[in-house]
Amino acid sequence: MIKIKTVDRRHIFAVCIILGAVFIARFFNIFSVVESMQLKTIDSFFKFRGPVQPPDTSIVIVGIDDKTLSSLAEKWPLPGRYYGRLVKNLTRGGARAIVFDIEFFETNAREPQEDFAFSDAIQQARNVILAGKIIYETGRRGVEDENILRPNPWLLESGVPWGTVNSIEDTDGFMRRYILFLEYKGEAFYPLAIEAYKQLFRPTIPKEANRTGKEFILGERRIPKIDANTMMINYRGPAETTFKTFSFVDVVDDADFELVDGSDTDAFEYHLTWETFKDKIVFVGAAAEELHDIKFTPFYYYKGKRVKMPGVETHANALSTIMRGDFIRKIDPFVDFSILIVLVVLATICILYLKPLQATLLILVEMALLRFIAYKVFLHRGLIIDVTMPLIAVLFSYMSGLVFTIITERREKVRIRRIFQHYMSPTIVNQMIDSGKLPEFGGERRELTVLFSDIRQFSHFSEKHEPEFVVKRLSDYLTQMVDIIFANNGTLDKFVGDEIMALFGTPYYFADHAEKACCTAVEMMNGVRLLQKKWAAENSDYFDIGIGINSGNALVGNLGSKQIFDYTVIGNEINLGARLESANKIYQTFILISENTYQLAKDKIVAREIDHVRVVGIQKPVRIYELRAMEPLPQIEEELIMGTFAEALELYKSHRWGDALKAFRRILRHFPSDGPSRLYTVRCLDFLEHPPDPDWDGVHELKQK
Repeated sequence: MIKIKTVDRRHIFAVCIILGAVFIARFFNIFSVVESMQLKTIDSFFKFRGPVQPPDTSIVIVGIDDKTLSSLAEKWPLPGRYYGRLVKNLTRGGARAIVFDIEFFETNAREPQEDFAFSDAIQQARNVILAGKIIYETGRRGVEDENILRPNPWLLESGVPWGTVNSIEDTDGFMRRYILFLEYKGEAFYPLAIEAYKQLFRPTIPKEANRTGKEFILGERRIPKIDANTMMINYRGPAETTFKTFSFVDVVDDADFELVDGSDTDAFEYHLTWETFKDKIVFVGAAAEELHDIKFTPFYYYKGKRVKMPGVETHANALSTIMRGDFIRKIDPFVDFSILIVLVVLATICILYLKPLQATLLILVEMALLRFIAYKVFLHRGLIIDVTMPLIAVLFSYMSGLVFTIITERREKVRIRRIFQHYMSPTIVNQMIDSGKLPEFGGERRELTVLFSDIRQFSHFSEKHEPEFVVKRLSDYLTQMVDIIFANNGTLDKFVGDEIMALFGTPYYFADHAEKACCTAVEMMNGVRLLQKKWAAENSDYFDIGIGINSGNALVGNLGSKQIFDYTVIGNEINLGARLESANKIYQTFILISENTYQLAKDKIVAREIDHVRVVGIQKPVRIYELRAMEPLPQIEEELIMGTFAEALELYKSHRWGDALKAFRRILRHFPSDGPSRLYTVRCLDFLEHPPDPDWDGVHELKQK
């Protein structure tokens, strides 16, 4: 990257980014979408943790499920005698407490004996807790009225305790918090879990301290508040698998109970024998979805399954949290803010003082580490570290720093271009900008491939047409050829009139530079064929091209004078490429490649050996090949152009001119325009009449450049 002398500006901007990031994070924290992100992060921690081990076996659930609704004679709402039988059976089974998450607000005036049967069972059990509710009526000004719904008075005559079943959901509709108390006309009312804990352990509850303090005191328990009157439920696991759950009908189905569907099994008698409910805290509530008491919880989507949790199970999770004391609390705000500041400072330093890729990787590591630490702290300490606000702040820092870096470097690049563009090629300017180094005179040796392309008889074409037409035609041709070169990672070295010189493997090296050059040549020929069809359809003249390719070591770099220089290459390998391009005229071919290129790309190309030649200016002879395609040829072309030609060439090298002549003529019968076969036919006839010297080495001298 270019080193930009803006140290003081960077320091000032860093401070601005840090302050802005903190402000943005705090500002966005008021939006529900950010709160939802925070809550989903907590959900993910629950899922990573999975079910709490060991499971809480002191609590079981009796659910009014689909099986219950289909097996009982009476439909919902169930009559009181069913609940009375349930309480009696659970009492027989030794239940420690029976907690109803079912609302019994109205008396059964038509059949009061139903309520009396239930009330008698409650009175005998002496360990039942019922459900009540506080109803709030809201209007434009918020809560305008409130009413309390207690269990019906016939049930309360026995002095049975009751707890509220009000629930609170977060903005995304999930239930994560549990109400610790509600106030009605100056009196505190407690939910089922708190009420159950009261009846089980008889704790001291300081009402005023609980109303205003940061903790809810429940005897020896100190329950951390999430807000004024709620705690976070530490869910033990996913729905219906964490606590043992039994169907309501199986608990009422004792020896004296008959089911309507003939499936009477006296299931409770087995539970009595197995002591299923002995010393258990039994929560009773709706489990069938049609009873509309199903909640979204952090374990809603767990291990690929989406399962809502019955409301009764949320009370069980809350009581289990209180009994075990593994509460979840928010970390101290000062610590949260300190984490935010540290992460923002680190992110700002990374993005302003490191390369973008390094900064991005470090920031990703930073955020991943924060999430990992937050999960570990949640798992082992029950503390919630806010991950979302630092994420927003770091993202703001990253984007702000990136914008600052881009704008600053862009200004520097513009300045450099303005200075050097008048005497340097755009390629060199861009390379200089990307590397951050000013160009120096000199070069280095590098293996590369060079491609030369030239238009056949372009001078004649130019003489026949107006200059404007020639320029337009040349522009169309060069534009398409350059696009093909760039598409194959080539570097356009220069135009010399109608000639194109392209490099592959420099300035950035890639191992398949020879293959890329061959692919470019084939695509250039295909592009020319398309242009020819277009021009022919317009009844316009068109031209052909020839291409020469060579691979080898050459001197590459900024070459020229100390004052003005160009990024180019020099060396015999480059000269050979230019000679091969010209040799196409002799062999009536379109693409000739050197032996070096052939050896590097032979597994990816279809090419045939053409000749063993010595070109002007280079003493060492070289084998040359015609590049035919990048894909397999049709069968007849493969057999004749490739196979028969190779056989004929070997016969020619062995001085068997007559046999070679027959083979070349066989090719021409099917491919009369095959240039090399036509050339060798003439040579064979000439050697038959005027044989070469006995010591002839088979090397043909190319006299023209």
